Amino acid sequence: MTARERVLAAIEFTGPDRCPVHHYIFPGGIWRHGQKLLDLTEKYPDDFGNVCIKRNIQPQEEGQDAEDVVEWTDVWGTVWRRLRGYTSGEVLRPAIPDWDAWKTYELPPPPDERHYEQFAADVKRRHPEEFVTGSFGGFFQLMQAMREPTNFYVDLAEDHEGLHELADALVERNLYSTERYLKAGVDCMSIGDDLGGQDRMLIHPEVWRRFFKPRYAKMFQMARDAGVHVWFHCDGWILEIIEDLIEIGVTVLNPQHPCMGTRRIGEICGGRICIRTDIDRQWVIPYGTPEDCVEAVKEAIEVFGNFNGGVILHGEVGQEVPFENIEAMYAACYEYGKYPLEWLG
Repeated sequence: MTARERVLAAIEFTGPDRCPVHHYIFPGGIWRHGQKLLDLTEKYPDDFGNVCIKRNIQPQEEGQDAEDVVEWTDVWGTVWRRLRGYTSGEVLRPAIPDWDAWKTYELPPPPDERHYEQFAADVKRRHPEEFVTGSFGGFFQLMQAMREPTNFYVDLAEDHEGLHELADALVERNLYSTERYLKAGVDCMSIGDDLGGQDRMLIHPEVWRRFFKPRYAKMFQMARDAGVHVWFHCDGWILEIIEDLIEIGVTVLNPQHPCMGTRRIGEICGGRICIRTDIDRQWVIPYGTPEDCVEAVKEAIEVFGNFNGGVILHGEVGQEVPFENIEAMYAACYEYGKYPLEWLG
């Protein structure tokens, strides 16, 4: 099978030859382990061209201490800061500090048509060997950053008119891009929004259903009407809205299933929706043994992938993860992910 055929077969439950694999390594992991880690990803390549790794090969600037603070402004006008060498940052100054600022704020324009023309040419070059994904754009997390988290949650609590206006503006901008990615011939459209904390959602499920669900549905419907899959990444606890996500068209879900219970999520999703796994990156991958990593991979295959497909294997690697655990996890994906899953008996 080609990588594209394998991924589609897993999503559509039509019998891949093995479970597809998807790597993600934060820059800190690459900086810690260097070339031997890159060599390992070539020994156990993923089914997406290792693109997530290639994006993160950005060595620290020479002469800069890892404790230095880095500040930058994103395209939306939000100023961020983080420790150099770390993996993410925090909002220092939001793009929309108050709703008076919204009156004169202008969203950055989407990419011009040359971007989409080049993307379409790239899709044509990569098909039929590679599975190609387009991006819906930012939404929940983007608004949270643009308003600053505290302001954002107050806005939701007050059901502020300005937040509705911002959300609708982002949806329309995302639909503009989605239409062009669909015309380019993508296999899937994706979005990543972290909606959960460790043991509950960041907002009440009913607030999510009232404010966010219909807007996500509008974006996802455009993709599903075109026969294209919808990939939703979401860290944290989202147990209460998984059925909602399936209802509005998500066909690939990447939940942080260990915090909710892997088998519990399997009872809801198994055989219904493809799961891109999140092998426990809080405890097992960084602090467990290689044997623990192998068992976590086997559990994910058993729970999500024993349906003639249904699973894309993934375990996120940060800078604190021992090399031996990464190697054990990747090797297990290949050893135990072959169909038929004879080791399950």
